[in-house]
Amino acid sequence: MIQKCRVCGKEYEGRANKHYCSPKCRKSAEVSLRRAPKKNATNKKHQTPTTAISGIPISFVCPDYLDCDASDYWNKVAPLLIKRGHLNHLSEDAFVELCDIHSRLRGINRAINETNRSLLQIDDKWDNKTGVETQSFKESALSDIKRKYSKLFLDYQKQFYLTPLPNRGNFGIQEDEKDPLDEFIKGQNGK
Repeated sequence: MIQKCRVCGKEYEGRANKHYCSPKCRKSAEVSLRRAPKKNATNKKHQTPTTAISGIPISFVCPDYLDCDASDYWNKVAPLLIKRGHLNHLSEDAFVELCDIHSRLRGINRAINETNRSLLQIDDKWDNKTGVETQSFKESALSDIKRKYSKLFLDYQKQFYLTPLPNRGNFGIQEDEKDPLDEFIKGQNGK
């Protein structure tokens, strides 16, 4: 079957599921998917079509299966990540997972606040040998889930550069400058 290569446009003979004339063209197509879109591309053939709302590429629309909290987070953060080049086809699924974790964490916080439950539980233990009952405190199930989701949420945010430390360059603070907040934090830790 004679086909046209998707990268260089050269005609080649191959199977129907083979889309590139050589491994070099295949590799360049994979690398182009990892890069952020060019801001002022002169070739309109390779530009991604955009919607009328805030220039978000059509392929990066909020998935329908996300709930209200997750889709609100998507709409709030996705344009910034696309602008910076951190959200692309390869990281889209991870960002959907970040939005879902945000929604679940908000639900856990609502459950804790609405029920006014304590984050500690009394753990009663009975010792059969001595016949004595002891009581101690342990972490409640909601607290355990909240702690795990919070850690996971922060780990995902770090991957997308959404935490304060990776954002230093974005706020005009150079690496060699001293941030007044650093001195405050050092003073609080006693170092």
